[in-house]
Amino acid sequence: MRSRSLVVVLALILATVATVGVFLYARGVKEDAKTGGELADVIVSKVDIPANTDLNTLISQDEFVITQVRKENLVEDAITSISQLRNRRNNVFILAGEQIPVSRVQGGKVVGGVLSIPEGHQAITVALGVPRAVGAALSGGDNVTVYATFTDVTIEPKKKQQQQQPTTAAGQQQAPQPVAVTTVLVPQVEVLRVYIPQQSTVTNRGDSTSQQDLSGDINVTLAFLPEEAQKFVFALEQGSVYLSLLPPDAQGTELEPLTVNAIVNPPKAKGQQ
Repeated sequence: MRSRSLVVVLALILATVATVGVFLYARGVKEDAKTGGELADVIVSKVDIPANTDLNTLISQDEFVITQVRKENLVEDAITSISQLRNRRNNVFILAGEQIPVSRVQGGKVVGGVLSIPEGHQAITVALGVPRAVGAALSGGDNVTVYATFTDVTIEPKKKQQQQQPTTAAGQQQAPQPVAVTTVLVPQVEVLRVYIPQQSTVTNRGDSTSQQDLSGDINVTLAFLPEEAQKFVFALEQGSVYLSLLPPDAQGTELEPLTVNAIVNPPKAKGQQ
């Protein structure tokens, strides 16, 4: 009887040891499934992304985050850096949290980069006083006319007009005198971006209405053709510029340079004495 009891006790001990061993093995397998193997960083979106979305907007809103996946679960050519998404569009729908293959953004390059600069143009930013930048009325997508004023400018007469220039007593033509002149530098320019400085609210005394007080310059980014950009920079350095806002769908107009003489003594229309 004593030997039989001993056998039963040993059997119970061995069964307990086996059970604990199986439990520890199973838990080890689960932990290995969670933490085992090498991990890789990938970029995923926090939101669903419809096809043909400008990814620059989502980048600026911090909608992309870095997450880790096991290397055996890594999608081929998965996006691993935000720079791979910059200035691009996705060509298919992207789910939040899923790995993004490079193929989903290849061929979806944003035309004109982050500013959407029109083809053949270049962007220039200028800081202008509030009146010269049409106050706070400008916004991206508007069109403006750029005027430039120069002082002490000698305007050479055109060949057809040379015979009409004043002459001296000896019959020689007088040399043109320096004048101030305003000209249409560029008839129509697209506004790409506008930055307005911090505004403060001003309430008029005895009046319940309030208005925004703009202080400092307004930064306006414009899209120029190369030759227009050259003229614009020259005008900024050697003269002064003014922007005039065009109505929607309106076209800018070319005008002859204007001097004070043209205002005081305007040319007579045909048929007038």
